[in-house]
Amino acid sequence: MEGRLFATEKFGGRALYRLHAATVLAGICLVLYYRATDVPAAGSGRAAWLGMLAAELWFGLYWVLTQSVRWCPIRRRTFKDRLAARYGEQLPSVDIFVCTADPHSEPPSLVMATVLSLMAYNYPPEKLNVYLSDDGGSILTFYALWEASAFAKLWLPFCRTHNIEPRSPAAYFAQSDEPSDRHAFEEWLCVKVYMRVSQTLSDETVVTITTDLLFGQDMYEAMTERIDSAVRSGKVPEEIKLNHKGFSEWNTGGTSRDHQPTVQILIDGKDSDAVDYDGNVLPTLVYMAREKRPQYHHNFKAGAMNALIRVSSVISDSPIIMNVDCDMYSNNSDSIRDALCFFLDEEMGHKIAFVQYPQNYNNMTKNNIYGNSLNVINKVEMAGLDTWGGPMYIGSGCFHRREALCGRSFTKDYKEDWNRGIKTQQLIGQTEDKAKSLATCIYEHNTQWGNEIGLKYGCPVEDVITGLAMHCRGWESVYNNPPRAAFLGVGPTTMAQTILQHKRWSEGNFLIFLSKYCAFFFGHGKTRFPHQMGYSTYGLWAPNALPTLYYVVIPSLGLLKSTPLFPEIMSPWITPFIYVSVVKNIYSLYEALTSGDTLKGWWNGQRMWMVRRITSYLYGTIDNIRKLLGLSKMGFVISPKVSDEDESKRFGERLPCVDVFVCTADPQSEPPSLVIATVLSVMAYNYPAERLSVYLSDDGGSILTFYALWEASVFAEHWLPFCKRYNIEPRSPAAYFSESDKPHDQNSLKEWSFIKGLYEEITKRIDSAVMSGKIPEEIKANHKGFSEWNSEITSKNHQPIVQILIDGKGIDAHNKEGNVLPKLVYIAREKRPQYHHNFKAGAMNTLIRVSSVISNSPIILNVDCDMYSNNSDSIRDALCFFLDEEMGHKIGFVQYPQNYNNVTKNDIYDNSLRAINQVSNSKCNFNTELSDLDSVGGPHYIGSGCFHRREILCGRRFTKEYKEDWDRGIKRKTQLYIDQTEEKAKSLATCTYEHKTQWGNEIGLKYDCPVEDIITGLAIQCRGWESVFMSPPRAAFIGVGPTTLAQTILQHKRWSEGNFSIFLSKYCPFFFGHGNISLLHQMGYSIAGLWAPNSLPTLYYVIVPSLGLLKGIPLFPEIMSQWIAPFMYVSIVKSMYSLYEALLCGETLKGWWNGQRMWIVKRMTSYLFGVIDTIRILLGLSKMGFSVTSKVSDKDESKRYEQEMMEFGSFSPEYVIIATIALLNLVCLVGGLSRIMAGGGDMLLNGFFLQILLCGVLVIINIPTYEAMFLRKDRGRIPFSVTIASVGFVILALLVPII
Repeated sequence: MEGRLFATEKFGGRALYRLHAATVLAGICLVLYYRATDVPAAGSGRAAWLGMLAAELWFGLYWVLTQSVRWCPIRRRTFKDRLAARYGEQLPSVDIFVCTADPHSEPPSLVMATVLSLMAYNYPPEKLNVYLSDDGGSILTFYALWEASAFAKLWLPFCRTHNIEPRSPAAYFAQSDEPSDRHAFEEWLCVKVYMRVSQTLSDETVVTITTDLLFGQDMYEAMTERIDSAVRSGKVPEEIKLNHKGFSEWNTGGTSRDHQPTVQILIDGKDSDAVDYDGNVLPTLVYMAREKRPQYHHNFKAGAMNALIRVSSVISDSPIIMNVDCDMYSNNSDSIRDALCFFLDEEMGHKIAFVQYPQNYNNMTKNNIYGNSLNVINKVEMAGLDTWGGPMYIGSGCFHRREALCGRSFTKDYKEDWNRGIKTQQLIGQTEDKAKSLATCIYEHNTQWGNEIGLKYGCPVEDVITGLAMHCRGWESVYNNPPRAAFLGVGPTTMAQTILQHKRWSEGNFLIFLSKYCAFFFGHGKTRFPHQMGYSTYGLWAPNALPTLYYVVIPSLGLLKSTPLFPEIMSPWITPFIYVSVVKNIYSLYEALTSGDTLKGWWNGQRMWMVRRITSYLYGTIDNIRKLLGLSKMGFVISPKVSDEDESKRFGERLPCVDVFVCTADPQSEPPSLVIATVLSVMAYNYPAERLSVYLSDDGGSILTFYALWEASVFAEHWLPFCKRYNIEPRSPAAYFSESDKPHDQNSLKEWSFIKGLYEEITKRIDSAVMSGKIPEEIKANHKGFSEWNSEITSKNHQPIVQILIDGKGIDAHNKEGNVLPKLVYIAREKRPQYHHNFKAGAMNTLIRVSSVISNSPIILNVDCDMYSNNSDSIRDALCFFLDEEMGHKIGFVQYPQNYNNVTKNDIYDNSLRAINQVSNSKCNFNTELSDLDSVGGPHYIGSGCFHRREILCGRRFTKEYKEDWDRGIKRKTQLYIDQTEEKAKSLATCTYEHKTQWGNEIGLKYDCPVEDIITGLAIQCRGWESVFMSPPRAAFIGVGPTTLAQTILQHKRWSEGNFSIFLSKYCPFFFGHGNISLLHQMGYSIAGLWAPNSLPTLYYVIVPSLGLLKGIPLFPEIMSQWIAPFMYVSIVKSMYSLYEALLCGETLKGWWNGQRMWIVKRMTSYLFGVIDTIRILLGLSKMGFSVTSKVSDKDESKRYEQEMMEFGSFSPEYVIIATIALLNLVCLVGGLSRIMAGGGDMLLNGFFLQILLCGVLVIINIPTYEAMFLRKDRGRIPFSVTIASVGFVILALLVPII
């Protein structure tokens, strides 16, 4: 029609396409018919065949759905000249919404480029209102917008005068080094070249163009540099804050997750003074940060958009709203006029709710390596949806009717008031206050916002569900893809970003499909059936993962196993398979080439089509199922627009204080030289020293340990600056100097030699003192703390001692370079024979109290004295969890794994704990036990290498309202105050302090359990907190593992006994955790809780089948029986998977075999005695004890350990059990085989195959035991007394009728 403002044109060649589609459909039907009628017999791949049928049925049905977006695509063409002739400048006002959330993921300089491009639209500026929603509530973003408001006065007239494109200054200046119009060169320089900005007392900006244009800096680049500099430093210069009242909004503090509503009108377009340098009116420019509080759900981007709708209604209230992502700058200054050609069209305009532009990216590679161009979606599929009622709303680049967004249903008699809007100037202060009241957390309570009004809540793709609701209210939409792209943004540049983006899209669309908003049900009777099919095309992206995975796995396995799953090449049935595959791919190639892709780009797209289906779509499906089952909650992830940077840049050095607790108990078992190496490593963390306090708890109350710590305090003055100057790792001097004979940096050789000499001297002095058992008198004169010891003090009977060796705030607390040193404190709590001291838990609780009057930091790290810091960034890694704006408030503790540096190559005693510790990293891409627990609420607290909130250790329950005070801590210190503090701290470390209090029960670590860490962590999680397991590529802590069999058995006895006592107590995870933690979490805790009782069935299995073999009693199916299959399958598959897990986690084949031996040894020794002792304690026959695992071995033991020889050496009941089981199985195997070979009785190999196999494996696995009994002559052999005892028990087992 001649007067229409837009034209609709159909794509050409549709008849040919429909013929093609009909033939493909016929081919699909033939494929399915063949599958259904030619099913192979059982045992010939029937299951795989039926799976292929199911996958192909799905592909066929999904292909039918996709025809809705290809059957009849249309394109739109606008006539802006007719719009101008008909309306002139009498056009409706437009509100533009830009959303950002994080100044680090979405740099403010990038956001400002988008804002400036939108302000520069070819549209009457008095009718243009630009709103920036900052969901991070950051002063950095506000500062950037203030800078942009000043730059706009020059940028907008330049754009209009020379009609440039694009109007994003970043994009424009990046495209060329000089203007295309040579007449504009001088003005172009004036805009691009640095301009000196001076501020008057009245806050008006006076701009003077310098005469030396060619020598100045770029104005735009200078502005972006100022913005980027502020972002890097994390603060805005104080002199800048004087230029606008809005900066005072941040005087009250606040975080990105907890701040008041902020609304600031930077440019009021109705103010006669709001003009550019040409005297033209400027668009209105508004900053908004809606209120956020931790206890209120903020509904992500949908919540921000709804707040913008309300706030804009009292400032401009334009009838048209356009929203755009902060990285999608305007590339076409006529986009508003194009959109209005649809809204203002007399024939169709009254039906249109929104006009959607495509998403285009300006950073795509030539061949689109990650398939992110969306060319086919933009040019074919969205145009196909436009035929049936309009495209989806895709969240950016969309123009809406305000009324449609606010819930109005379409009616034929509705007439839009295009002149609506607030046109008179208002008092800005009053308007801002009114707008703030609309941006509060509680405004939406008991309203229809997020349901019937505004964008929908409860879905990660709020845009799609909102657009569907508008279509179901009777409105139509329009898709406009002009020759010059309307918007250009930043697409994902890594595989991870691509997978993440498509996971969010597929997950959200599938969530809609499974909800009441499913297009087929919600749209029934409201939208056309092809329109419902079109929506469902995207709603079913995610479940495509399952048939795709099947198709890329099963046929390949069938090829390997010679199981045919397709027709033979000479069969006529091969034709439909080949036809469908070839024709679909040819059409896909044609579609891609006509949409602007290259041949290689199409091939990359095919690869990414498969990658997305087996990753993004798969996890989208899994996460939806988890949400439907209530196992997880909806989240929203911002795709970063910048590369990763150090997380510390967000907070700079404004980080919370940290208290580090190191516990030792006995200077003989835990040598002081080893302890101070750990202390020095944690003092040298890459962290502000004034925020670090290190406490050593000496439960032995030994002057030797205090002396060693005093030596360490002196050496720290040299060691800490050396560590930081050369950024060395690890920062334990013992570990560092043992790793190499010379420094990596040859320039530091002289200093390296000096520091090494100093360290060797102090360790020599310390070790000498320990061997002699006394401190030289001249040394005692160096510190008042030595006077605490007298001849009456023993390890079990002494007064409380607290000594601050280094005061981090003192004048003298500096290293040799004048830098502050961390606090260093020695504590020995009071011990008296008549009082129970509660082992390590009591020491930890004393540390919590004592530190509360010295530093009182909000974060506490505790490490065992032999677990030195191996990664100087561990504190910063942990704080990334605690300080995370979205999840940090829920996290009670961050647990690092235990790693040992003295494990032999083949891990003779299976002490590496890799299967428990190892998580996804470069060495082992496998999520195992602790990381699996992390997915259901968090790992155990395992007693060392753990960062806690102080408040949760003190009994606080999790509440959404709780806000951590990260600035807490005691900062005032004088020498007099230190003396008083030490005395006060001593009163908190007495034996009687805890009497009649909740310490050890509701406060601090739990008492009455040898694994106080596990029960404490469980209690914390039952109070509502979550925990996190962190295993970085570089291990955070490395310690000393057991080096003898006796130490290993003792350690595992204590662990199994403690966990079993928890399981049998009121703290059993199934009872104590009921209703507090998930069932899966309870099950995870119970794995360790049931270690000990595993001993009984294991003992039975290593004894009775072997005796049965000897006595001719079969206990397993015959080898020819079909029932032998499950026995064989379970045994072989479990062993193969165990081997796979071990090799993947870095173990050797022999290391895995050693692990299998130790698995049996621990079950029939450590776990057995753990069961017995637990029962004795429950019956009151013994009391709970705590054994310190020795950290030292003699030279012979160490040599044998390095040679991977098992250490026995002394008489022990545990060794008797090991030797007895080994001898019994050897006797039974020899006796049983002898009877079979002799053909005795009914003994047939067929009936005893599994018993022979089991007994044979036990014999082979015990070869080191036989060597220690009969062949070895060293001191580590099995004593003759143990051998005699074991022979006696074997004879007894053979004589007693056990079986």
